[in-house]
Amino acid sequence: MSLSNFLDWLYPPTCIACRMLIALNDTAPRRMRICLHCQALFEPIASAPICKTCGTPTENEVERCVSCFGKTFYFTHNYATFAYDGIIRDLLLELKFQQKKQIAQSLGMIWTKHITVNIPEDTTLVPLPLHKKKQKERGFNQAEILTFHISQAFNIPMQNILARIVDTPPQSGLHPRQRAENVSGAFAVVPGFSAKGNNYIIVDDIYTTGASLNECAKVLKEAGAKNVSCMTFSVVQKK
Repeated sequence: MSLSNFLDWLYPPTCIACRMLIALNDTAPRRMRICLHCQALFEPIASAPICKTCGTPTENEVERCVSCFGKTFYFTHNYATFAYDGIIRDLLLELKFQQKKQIAQSLGMIWTKHITVNIPEDTTLVPLPLHKKKQKERGFNQAEILTFHISQAFNIPMQNILARIVDTPPQSGLHPRQRAENVSGAFAVVPGFSAKGNNYIIVDDIYTTGASLNECAKVLKEAGAKNVSCMTFSVVQKK
């Protein structure tokens, strides 16, 4: 028995969601740290009518939902895979506020199983950046981990071409207009990189109002990017 197998036997992994032990013969769930029961709770929204701009589920498919109408967007659309609810909401909150890096790894693996959009070959994935102070406090950037798993699964290059140059206050609790104002001027292209003529997909964990994603898209477009779209693990459903 190898050392890794022995450690798995000695310290069997538990599901990050229900905390139940994962059986030894469940190889993929053990690697993912999400049991089969909890995996079934991740229901993608791909088949539902959506807003073609933000990706939120709607009663009928529309170009822009009420929340998107009248706004200026620098990205073409956002691909969202799951609704920010239930097990997904619980895990993402635990990820952010309890700094559990394993959750980001697990969600990255399960996300790649449910992505149905065709990512063009001439596209570069860009994780939404954290400010260096916040990333040091948290120990990781969940968007970067999620992007890495997509990059590996679909053989699409990723680049940390964006930097968060202003340590802005948290977006939670702010009105949509305040969110946009809060992140205005907070991002920049990293010196030494050129975005001119390239296609990008910005990746993040949650789409709420899209303020940060839109500001990043604006920076890339102003730097000469040909096309910018977004991919988020989840999207907050609009009421």
